Amino acid sequence: MLLQQKFITEVESSLHHNDFSLLTRRLMDFCEEYTINEQIRAEVFMLRKAYLNLENKESQVAISAGTIETTKKIIEQFKSQTLIHKNPAAAEQELLISANGISKQFKSGRAPFHLHPLDVKLKFGEITGVVGENGNGKTTLLRMLAGELSSDTGTLFYPALHTNANDWYAVKHHLAFIPQRINKWHGTLLDNLRFYATIHDLKGEENNYHIDYILFRLGLDKFRDLKWSEISSGYRLRFELAKMLLWKPKLLILDEPLANLDINAQQLFLQDLKFFTQSVSHPVSIILSSQNLHEIERVADNIIFIRQGHTIYNGTQSNFAFDRQQNSFEVSGKFDLDTLVKLFADYPEFKVENAGTSFIITTGINCNIFTVTDILKNKEMDLNYIRDISQSTRKLFHKDI
Repeated sequence: MLLQQKFITEVESSLHHNDFSLLTRRLMDFCEEYTINEQIRAEVFMLRKAYLNLENKESQVAISAGTIETTKKIIEQFKSQTLIHKNPAAAEQELLISANGISKQFKSGRAPFHLHPLDVKLKFGEITGVVGENGNGKTTLLRMLAGELSSDTGTLFYPALHTNANDWYAVKHHLAFIPQRINKWHGTLLDNLRFYATIHDLKGEENNYHIDYILFRLGLDKFRDLKWSEISSGYRLRFELAKMLLWKPKLLILDEPLANLDINAQQLFLQDLKFFTQSVSHPVSIILSSQNLHEIERVADNIIFIRQGHTIYNGTQSNFAFDRQQNSFEVSGKFDLDTLVKLFADYPEFKVENAGTSFIITTGINCNIFTVTDILKNKEMDLNYIRDISQSTRKLFHKDI
């Protein structure tokens, strides 16, 4: 009932603010989460299709009064009844993967590498972000969890899968891995989705329904008849996600999924991942790597930071640097390092470091972002950007050149 009310609150807020992208996506999610009669489901699909067919999605003038009335009617129907989850017992088991002391060493080549032993706990309903400098072990970790690399040490358990951890065929049936470099596919997007749905035992009308749902949900319907060479790298990623979501995996592993997305697509992509983890009927755990640190930290429940094969931090996002003795702020503007050092000369607890295109200001624990901003403002500094990184793993990144 709590999730149903959360859905209703979100769609009502979206309608109030004329956010028809969020509104239609969440209505689609609602239909996938609960047992809904076919008439309402068809109306939701039509609303989503109408929105996707708008030439200018930013113009709310194009949203007809009839569409708004249909939306209000659907919301009232959802509010007037207690709906049943499609799979109410699906999320009984919280812990999906328990990896203890897993490691990997590559001894050959010009740059031998060792990912030192680490523990990983992945739970349903959570997003885990793997961050760190390039070439430090993020992809290696993801490939081990996906079963593409064997671990040299340690153990992997899958409490929620009720299968032998050594039976990789059974285990991988529940794991979906999207690598950074997506393999080329042949034929149309629709052909590939039909094939992928069929090999995961979705046939006949069920095959068609799930494909239509995922195409509309991810905004891919207009690309269904296009081939690999006819869509951008960003849409290829969304197509890969569509392939995986068709069969409702328990674990979704993504390696650098934000690399080829523009800023708007990144925000929507991460928002959708967060929505998917909230499902009760189709519980999922998501682990992803990325260099887009601030975006990942906004949605991640847990963070794993790896440097040169060593795990520097492995815990909840909210607990990172919770017991710190200093605060840190990243700033940029029309000033240089010498100017900032002189400006803060009267504040002995302030330290300034050049971070390339920005600067890191470290202060005492009692100093906050407003204090730093006021000092810069009073000195008439031309400030373009300031961010509080006191509880961000941004502080752990080092210069590597």
